[in-house]
Amino acid sequence: MKAKNIKLVVVLLATAVVLAALAAPASASVVPATQIKTSYGQNFTVNYDNITVWLDGTPSSVILGQDVQFYNATGDPSGVVTLVGISDNNAGETRFSDSTGWLDTTGMKTGDYNATGTSAGCLPTVIHLGTTEIILELKKGTTSVSSAPQGTHFTIKLTTSLDPNDGVSLKVKDPNGDTLKKNPADGTVFSGVNVSHVRDLDINTSGWALGTYTFQVSTSATKARGLSMKSEEKTLKIIKSAIEIKAAKTTVAERDTVKLTVTGVPKHKITVSVVTGGQYAIFPGGVNNNPATETVGTFNHSIGNGGKRTYTVYFNKTGSYKVKVEDMDSGEEDTVHISVVKKKVTFHMPDTCVIGNDLVINGTSTAGDTVDIAIDDVIVKTDIPIDENGIFKKELPTPDTRGTGVEDDIEIEAFINTNYVVGQRIADFNDDGSTTVSMVSGGLTVQSSSEAAALGDSFILSGTAPGSDAVDIIVVAPRGGGGKGVDPSNSALNGLPSGITYETASTSGKSDAFSIEVNVQKNADTGTYLVFVLSPGKDGVYGRLDTGDLLEGLKTTYAGRDLKNLAGKTQEQLEAIITDATIGTAGSDDFMKVLRIKIGERMVKLDPVADVEIGSDLVITGISNREGRSINVKVTGPTDLGKKTVSVTKGVFTATFNTSKALTGEYKIEVDDRDGHTDTTSVNITAEIKAIATPTPTATATATPEASASIPAPAPATTPSSSPTSNPKIPGFEAVFAIAGLIVAGIYLLIRKRRGGEK
Repeated sequence: MKAKNIKLVVVLLATAVVLAALAAPASASVVPATQIKTSYGQNFTVNYDNITVWLDGTPSSVILGQDVQFYNATGDPSGVVTLVGISDNNAGETRFSDSTGWLDTTGMKTGDYNATGTSAGCLPTVIHLGTTEIILELKKGTTSVSSAPQGTHFTIKLTTSLDPNDGVSLKVKDPNGDTLKKNPADGTVFSGVNVSHVRDLDINTSGWALGTYTFQVSTSATKARGLSMKSEEKTLKIIKSAIEIKAAKTTVAERDTVKLTVTGVPKHKITVSVVTGGQYAIFPGGVNNNPATETVGTFNHSIGNGGKRTYTVYFNKTGSYKVKVEDMDSGEEDTVHISVVKKKVTFHMPDTCVIGNDLVINGTSTAGDTVDIAIDDVIVKTDIPIDENGIFKKELPTPDTRGTGVEDDIEIEAFINTNYVVGQRIADFNDDGSTTVSMVSGGLTVQSSSEAAALGDSFILSGTAPGSDAVDIIVVAPRGGGGKGVDPSNSALNGLPSGITYETASTSGKSDAFSIEVNVQKNADTGTYLVFVLSPGKDGVYGRLDTGDLLEGLKTTYAGRDLKNLAGKTQEQLEAIITDATIGTAGSDDFMKVLRIKIGERMVKLDPVADVEIGSDLVITGISNREGRSINVKVTGPTDLGKKTVSVTKGVFTATFNTSKALTGEYKIEVDDRDGHTDTTSVNITAEIKAIATPTPTATATATPEASASIPAPAPATTPSSSPTSNPKIPGFEAVFAIAGLIVAGIYLLIRKRRGGEK
């Protein structure tokens, strides 16, 4: 529409606009002008091909891409209109209309412009040039959908700042690629309509072919004030109409209700029936979409306009049931199986619970929606939900929960789907499951990775603290609060003097275990440190301090509200203070352990090593305060036995070398902590020493006194061995003595003869 037609439009506004029931203009300067468009037998009120703006000084809004026809403040021609950008985004940008006041805004920068016309009666007017978009969604209720059963309805949702009368078309293409100008199901027009028609358009898919459809909304420039734009294309798959039935739970207890949800084509007739054991299936009258009166086993109904129905059923006998729904119009059907069981609860809980910890009620149920819990015949918790897997869990605080404050066995009972109240006694009622738990007091154990640590290293404290979420740790230097402790920065952070370090370690796991590494600064004092590990008892507060915050309590009670005042205290005094504040208080249930850790310069030291025979293991041991560190042990000598890397554990180390290939001689042993700290010693590896057996004579031969003057006594006869061996006979001492006897006898006779001849 050009300038020469505008005056005629203005004259017709009094009738056409009113008859079309147009929306109010965006501002006083924008003059609405519409026309009636007939599309496939239906009339739609649509805009013309431009937006009309009077330059009357009232700010106006225009959408980028629209065509604008300007007039002066009274509706007369504006002449050439000059627009000068005045926003950060378009500052200084200038555009001109033609001589009739016509302007195409395509390509301009968004923002505010100051518009002035050359004709009389044109007032400077701010024109805001903005943008818009067309957001198309396919929805069923509030949910976006990408598929829909044949015969169901869905909604076109259009979100845009376009004028309700801007002309648009809903372009729908079927699976064959053909464009649907109107809905074949009910004649709803898609093409040549306006924004208000499409904004919430109900689409009936009855009779639509199966397959994928595409949807897109686009403006018509001649009916949307010169604006040409499109939405994003959306797709929807039309699928075969189906009927479906689902049960909220597929395992229930006798007489427990279960919800059935049926979805299908709206207004189709259906039959709901329990195929097996229908005489035990009761549909209570008037519950959800059930028939008004109680029904047993089966009933007829229809799908609602929303495509869904909800029914409620219960069974008064255990067993397996099949519930069927049938679409009487399409012949489609669906089933769901429901198991009806006796009500039973099984607990899955530890045998003990530490007073001060939560008592975790944990178990499974064969049926039901909720479970009530009793301790020693009194209800302590109601309406604990049972999930779809039959699992329930609830943490009850101790000792606050009735019956959990003293050391004793407690009986825990469960009741499914009851209406009990907390405090109610239920001794006369049968439970659906029970268990026994022993309530025990808390405790504290602690140990150190080593009794010694080196400057610049660390030591690890570990243990258990049942009943506590965390333990407090205080490390006191040998010179007390005024010394240099293991971590001065930690001391300063906690407002403590440099000789006192504070840490906390959280407990975890079923055993309430804790572990923490305590770092030792290189400039810490050497000597024996006191390590205090503490936890409050089941009341959660330390005895004399009346608080669970150990440092805050010490500051208030013993340090004049400034922990730095503890700098003048010795180890002994600090131990007395901490003891008095906690376990030393009358009636205290606190826990405290004290360890002594010796901290010194880094060192490694070898133990003396005894001489070793070749083939035996050379075992080297020693001590070190490099706890947990790896150290090198090397053996050199006539043979290089190599080097081994071992760890320091509990202050000692051990290395074993094989000597089977060693040569005899002296060997040097050297240990090195790989940080410049060493020690050496030596060991002798010797040859193997074998013992030599001394033969034992079996008989003794001696000279026999002379029997006569001329005949020597004969040597005793040798008795033959009763079990000779194959080894050659080696002369023994008996033979030697026999020979010696003969020689002595011979000499004796010779001497006697010579003496006799001389007479």
